[in-house]
Amino acid sequence: MNRKIATFHWLQLSALASAHFLIDLFASMLPAILPAIRTEFSLSLSRGGLVMAAMYITCNAVQPLTGYLRAEKRQPLLLHLGLILGAGICLLGVLPRGNGAFVLMMLLAVVSGVGIAIVHPESLRGVHRLKHIQPAISTAVFMAGGFLGYASGGAVSAYLVARFGFPGLYPLALSPVIGIAAVLLLRVRLAVELDAPNKNGTRTAARSENTLPFWLIMVMAMPAAVSTTMLSSLLPTALNELGFKLTFGGFSTTVFGLGGAAGSFAWAHIARKKGELKCSIVALFLAIPFLAAYLALMNSTAAIWVLLGVGFCTVSAYILMITLSRCAVGLTLGQRMGFIVGGTWALAYVAFMALLPLAERFGSDVVLKFSPLGYLLSGIFGIYLMLKSRREWGQIRF
Repeated sequence: MNRKIATFHWLQLSALASAHFLIDLFASMLPAILPAIRTEFSLSLSRGGLVMAAMYITCNAVQPLTGYLRAEKRQPLLLHLGLILGAGICLLGVLPRGNGAFVLMMLLAVVSGVGIAIVHPESLRGVHRLKHIQPAISTAVFMAGGFLGYASGGAVSAYLVARFGFPGLYPLALSPVIGIAAVLLLRVRLAVELDAPNKNGTRTAARSENTLPFWLIMVMAMPAAVSTTMLSSLLPTALNELGFKLTFGGFSTTVFGLGGAAGSFAWAHIARKKGELKCSIVALFLAIPFLAAYLALMNSTAAIWVLLGVGFCTVSAYILMITLSRCAVGLTLGQRMGFIVGGTWALAYVAFMALLPLAERFGSDVVLKFSPLGYLLSGIFGIYLMLKSRREWGQIRF
């Protein structure tokens, strides 16, 4: 019986990972096709960056708010609605060319951002209910689905726009039907706080004493989130400015995402023995030489394969911090998931907006040179958190 339940939980996890794949596919489209948007709609880099920021700040700022909604409900209604709204970004081709295009594009980005936002906390609550799958593994599978979607969105959207123009994105608007059908057929339900497992795998409403303070995990995640935002948002534009084709920029984001997907599984396996916090710190520091090598060699097409190593470390570090947040002290489960998967990136995109004038003046590739700094700061704070936790909560598994 337990084996049948475990198999069913794996099927439900696959459905949730598929929904995550679809919604992050929509989320990754704008950076990859930004050069085409600027040409088609006659936008400056600053205005094009504001469209991206409108989507990403909306989708990430709304996620913490979603954590307060339907906290005691088990039906994933917001997940279905979010998939539909998130596909709105595929309708760029219907916008008029001219003075009104920018305002309508901002509105479309906000609507799509709301859809992307409400899917994530609800999906993670669904993942959290799968008690027959080890938390680090279920989080890794779910997040790998998202990063595969994020990776695919860049390449797919760049190819479709380059070949068919913006109407080439219209068929993607129908894809949410697949995710909604899978979630309905497998009867996915959401965890509430009373269902949340503690670190020992038992179900209880009380917090385990062997957990980390959530807000300290948030502080650790923030600098790395800023650097990842810089990298994922500016890389296609930077490559285009260096003379590479639109499709190459999209494929570069795909390689970065594939590295992240592979790393999420590898680091989750290691974390089962070594601990999530320790592995996250190691991954952050390992990311720095990979990223430095890529930035030094990015004029060469062969440098794209170094992005596998960058994604392998940076994405995995973030996923491990999500796993730590699932059982952290502070807020409810939905709120923690909303802040760690949304609040971090909302603040990161605020920082990104401040960098846009610098990117326009000095070049996107110049701004990207500073991206390793965020991973360094997060790794240093992680060491501080580990030492502090060992001193104050000596029983915590690091």
